[in-house]
Amino acid sequence: MAPKLDHIVILLPVSATPEQLLRHAEPFKKNFRLSPGGFHTDKQTQNVLISLPDGVYVELIAFTSKSHNSDHPWAQRHPTNIIDFALLGRPEQGKEAYQEGRPGGRGESKWVVTMPKHQWGVGTLPFWCGDVTPRELRVPKSETHPSGVTAVKKITVLVDSQKQLERVTKMFQEVVGGEELKVGTRSGGEITIDVRTPATKEEEQALASNGEGINEIEFDAGVVICNNLL
Repeated sequence: MAPKLDHIVILLPVSATPEQLLRHAEPFKKNFRLSPGGFHTDKQTQNVLISLPDGVYVELIAFTSKSHNSDHPWAQRHPTNIIDFALLGRPEQGKEAYQEGRPGGRGESKWVVTMPKHQWGVGTLPFWCGDVTPRELRVPKSETHPSGVTAVKKITVLVDSQKQLERVTKMFQEVVGGEELKVGTRSGGEITIDVRTPATKEEEQALASNGEGINEIEFDAGVVICNNLL
Protein backbone atom coordinates (compact mmCIF):
# COMPACT_ATOMS: atom_id res chain seq x y z
CA MET A 1 0.00 0.00 0.00
CA ALA A 2 1.37 3.41 -0.99
CA PRO A 3 2.19 5.79 1.85
CA LYS A 4 -0.11 8.76 2.46
CA LEU A 5 0.73 12.42 1.94
CA ASP A 6 0.52 14.22 5.28
CA HIS A 7 1.32 17.86 4.50
CA ILE A 8 3.13 20.36 2.27
CA VAL A 9 5.32 23.14 3.64
CA ILE A 10 5.42 26.74 2.39
CA LEU A 11 7.98 29.05 3.99
CA LEU A 12 6.85 32.62 4.74
CA PRO A 13 9.04 35.57 5.78
CA VAL A 14 10.34 35.84 9.35
CA SER A 15 7.42 36.45 11.72
CA ALA A 16 8.05 37.13 15.39
CA THR A 17 4.36 37.28 16.30
CA PRO A 18 1.17 35.51 15.17
CA GLU A 19 -0.06 38.84 13.80
CA GLN A 20 2.98 39.17 11.55
CA LEU A 21 2.53 35.64 10.30
CA LEU A 22 -1.11 36.27 9.44
CA ARG A 23 -0.14 39.39 7.49
CA HIS A 24 2.37 37.36 5.47
CA ALA A 25 -0.27 34.66 4.90
CA GLU A 26 -2.87 37.18 3.66
CA PRO A 27 -2.45 36.36 -0.08
CA PHE A 28 -3.52 32.76 0.55
CA LYS A 29 -6.93 33.87 1.83
CA LYS A 30 -8.12 34.38 -1.75
CA ASN A 31 -8.33 30.61 -2.22
CA PHE A 32 -8.07 29.13 1.26
CA ARG A 33 -9.44 29.45 4.76
CA LEU A 34 -6.63 29.55 7.33
CA SER A 35 -6.74 27.51 10.55
CA PRO A 36 -4.77 28.31 13.71
CA GLY A 37 -1.44 26.61 14.25
CA GLY A 38 0.97 28.02 16.79
CA PHE A 39 4.57 28.10 17.96
CA HIS A 40 6.61 24.92 17.79
CA THR A 41 8.24 23.60 20.94
CA ASP A 42 11.67 25.03 20.11
CA LYS A 43 10.12 28.50 19.49
CA GLN A 44 12.19 28.80 16.30
CA THR A 45 9.13 28.53 14.06
CA GLN A 46 5.39 29.10 14.07
CA ASN A 47 2.66 28.26 11.59
CA VAL A 48 -0.87 28.61 10.34
CA LEU A 49 -2.52 25.77 8.44
CA ILE A 50 -4.73 25.11 5.44
CA SER A 51 -6.66 21.92 6.18
CA LEU A 52 -8.23 20.09 3.23
CA PRO A 53 -11.11 17.56 3.15
CA ASP A 54 -8.79 14.91 1.64
CA GLY A 55 -6.84 14.85 4.93
CA VAL A 56 -3.78 16.69 3.59
CA TYR A 57 -2.86 20.10 4.95
CA VAL A 58 -0.63 22.93 3.79
CA GLU A 59 1.64 24.37 6.48
CA LEU A 60 2.44 28.07 6.18
CA ILE A 61 5.51 28.28 8.40
CA ALA A 62 7.88 31.10 9.38
CA PHE A 63 11.00 31.40 11.45
CA THR A 64 10.42 33.66 14.44
CA SER A 65 13.82 35.39 14.25
CA LYS A 66 16.45 36.18 11.62
CA SER A 67 19.00 34.62 13.98
CA HIS A 68 17.39 31.19 13.80
CA ASN A 69 19.39 27.97 13.97
CA SER A 70 21.39 27.64 10.73
CA ASP A 71 21.34 23.84 11.16
CA HIS A 72 17.57 23.74 10.73
CA PRO A 73 16.73 21.79 7.52
CA TRP A 74 14.83 24.77 6.11
CA ALA A 75 17.24 27.50 7.22
CA GLN A 76 18.75 28.01 3.76
CA ARG A 77 15.45 28.10 1.87
CA HIS A 78 13.96 31.35 0.62
CA PRO A 79 10.49 32.75 1.41
CA THR A 80 7.94 32.83 -0.07
CA ASN A 81 8.32 29.34 -1.57
CA ILE A 82 7.06 25.78 -1.39
CA ILE A 83 9.99 24.07 0.31
CA ASP A 84 9.09 20.56 1.44
CA PHE A 85 6.44 17.86 1.83
CA ALA A 86 5.81 15.05 4.28
CA LEU A 87 4.41 11.54 4.25
CA LEU A 88 2.48 10.24 7.23
CA GLY A 89 4.22 7.92 9.66
CA ARG A 90 7.77 6.60 9.45
CA PRO A 91 9.61 5.10 6.49
CA GLU A 92 8.96 1.43 5.86
CA GLN A 93 10.76 1.27 2.48
CA GLY A 94 13.77 3.19 1.24
CA LYS A 95 15.00 3.55 4.81
CA GLU A 96 18.59 3.93 3.61
CA ALA A 97 17.69 7.41 2.30
CA TYR A 98 16.68 8.68 5.76
CA GLN A 99 18.25 9.92 8.97
CA GLU A 100 17.17 8.88 12.44
CA GLY A 101 13.87 10.38 13.55
CA ARG A 102 13.82 13.33 15.93
CA PRO A 103 11.04 14.58 18.22
CA GLY A 104 8.94 17.65 17.50
CA GLY A 105 5.87 19.28 18.94
CA ARG A 106 3.42 22.17 19.12
CA GLY A 107 1.34 22.65 22.24
CA GLU A 108 -0.01 19.28 23.38
CA SER A 109 0.79 17.67 20.03
CA LYS A 110 3.93 15.53 19.78
CA TRP A 111 5.46 13.81 16.78
CA VAL A 112 8.63 12.33 15.29
CA VAL A 113 10.10 13.82 12.10
CA THR A 114 12.33 11.67 9.87
CA MET A 115 14.25 13.74 7.34
CA PRO A 116 16.12 12.53 4.23
CA LYS A 117 19.89 12.27 4.53
CA HIS A 118 21.78 15.43 3.55
CA GLN A 119 22.84 14.01 0.18
CA TRP A 120 19.21 14.21 -0.99
CA GLY A 121 18.83 17.88 -0.17
CA VAL A 122 15.58 19.40 1.06
CA GLY A 123 12.22 18.97 -0.65
CA THR A 124 13.37 16.46 -3.27
CA LEU A 125 12.43 13.33 -1.35
CA PRO A 126 9.62 13.74 1.19
CA PHE A 127 10.29 13.67 4.89
CA TRP A 128 8.03 11.73 7.28
CA CYS A 129 5.88 12.91 10.18
CA GLY A 130 4.79 10.25 12.65
CA ASP A 131 2.38 11.17 15.40
CA VAL A 132 3.08 10.30 19.03
CA THR A 133 -0.15 11.93 20.24
CA PRO A 134 -3.40 11.69 18.21
CA ARG A 135 -3.12 13.38 14.82
CA GLU A 136 -6.25 15.40 15.61
CA LEU A 137 -4.17 17.47 18.05
CA ARG A 138 -1.82 18.43 15.22
CA VAL A 139 -4.21 18.84 12.31
CA PRO A 140 -7.34 21.02 12.50
CA LYS A 141 -10.65 19.87 11.07
CA SER A 142 -10.96 20.45 7.35
CA GLU A 143 -12.48 23.69 6.14
CA THR A 144 -14.68 24.74 3.23
CA HIS A 145 -12.43 26.94 1.12
CA PRO A 146 -13.46 29.99 -0.98
CA SER A 147 -11.97 28.43 -4.13
CA GLY A 148 -13.83 25.15 -3.68
CA VAL A 149 -10.57 23.21 -3.25
CA THR A 150 -10.99 19.84 -1.56
CA ALA A 151 -7.86 17.85 -2.52
CA VAL A 152 -4.28 17.85 -3.75
CA LYS A 153 -3.99 16.16 -7.16
CA LYS A 154 -0.31 16.48 -8.12
CA ILE A 155 3.06 17.61 -6.76
CA THR A 156 5.89 18.58 -9.11
CA VAL A 157 9.51 18.10 -8.04
CA LEU A 158 12.19 19.72 -10.22
CA VAL A 159 15.68 18.28 -10.64
CA ASP A 160 18.57 19.69 -12.65
CA SER A 161 19.73 16.83 -14.89
CA GLN A 162 18.74 13.53 -16.47
CA LYS A 163 21.18 11.74 -14.18
CA GLN A 164 19.56 13.27 -11.11
CA LEU A 165 16.11 12.48 -12.51
CA GLU A 166 17.02 8.80 -12.73
CA ARG A 167 18.58 8.81 -9.24
CA VAL A 168 15.64 10.54 -7.54
CA THR A 169 13.03 8.52 -9.43
CA LYS A 170 14.66 5.23 -8.42
CA MET A 171 14.75 6.18 -4.75
CA PHE A 172 11.20 7.56 -4.87
CA GLN A 173 10.02 4.23 -6.28
CA GLU A 174 11.59 2.50 -3.29
CA VAL A 175 9.95 4.93 -0.86
CA VAL A 176 6.44 4.54 -2.34
CA GLY A 177 6.88 0.83 -3.03
CA GLY A 178 6.02 0.83 -6.73
CA GLU A 179 6.99 1.90 -10.24
CA GLU A 180 4.36 4.65 -10.37
CA LEU A 181 5.18 7.73 -8.31
CA LYS A 182 1.86 8.02 -6.51
CA VAL A 183 0.92 8.46 -2.87
CA GLY A 184 -2.42 8.21 -1.14
CA THR A 185 -4.49 10.43 1.12
CA ARG A 186 -6.37 9.68 4.34
CA SER A 187 -9.65 10.04 2.44
CA GLY A 188 -8.68 7.33 -0.06
CA GLY A 189 -7.54 9.67 -2.83
CA GLU A 190 -4.43 9.48 -4.96
CA ILE A 191 -1.75 12.09 -5.65
CA THR A 192 0.74 11.96 -8.52
CA ILE A 193 4.36 12.93 -7.85
CA ASP A 194 5.86 14.35 -11.05
CA VAL A 195 9.66 14.31 -10.81
CA ARG A 196 11.22 15.96 -13.86
CA THR A 197 13.60 18.51 -15.29
CA PRO A 198 12.26 22.02 -16.06
CA ALA A 199 9.86 22.28 -18.99
CA THR A 200 9.52 26.08 -19.19
CA LYS A 201 11.67 29.17 -18.75
CA GLU A 202 9.79 29.95 -15.53
CA GLU A 203 10.66 26.51 -14.14
CA GLU A 204 14.30 26.97 -15.14
CA GLN A 205 14.31 30.25 -13.23
CA ALA A 206 12.66 28.63 -10.21
CA LEU A 207 15.26 25.86 -10.21
CA ALA A 208 18.11 28.38 -10.50
CA SER A 209 16.70 30.47 -7.63
CA ASN A 210 15.61 27.75 -5.24
CA GLY A 211 17.56 24.64 -6.15
CA GLU A 212 16.10 21.18 -6.64
CA GLY A 213 12.92 20.18 -4.89
CA ILE A 214 9.17 20.62 -4.75
CA ASN A 215 8.06 23.46 -7.03
CA GLU A 216 4.33 23.16 -7.68
CA ILE A 217 1.12 21.96 -6.03
CA GLU A 218 -1.91 21.21 -8.21
CA PHE A 219 -5.22 21.08 -6.36
CA ASP A 220 -8.65 20.25 -7.68
CA ALA A 221 -10.99 23.15 -8.56
CA GLY A 222 -8.34 24.48 -10.97
CA VAL A 223 -6.08 25.94 -8.26
CA VAL A 224 -2.30 25.73 -8.70
CA ILE A 225 0.49 27.13 -6.51
CA CYS A 226 3.99 27.27 -7.95
CA ASN A 227 7.17 28.89 -6.76
CA ASN A 228 7.72 31.30 -9.62
CA LEU A 229 4.25 32.81 -8.98
CA LEU A 230 4.31 33.03 -5.17
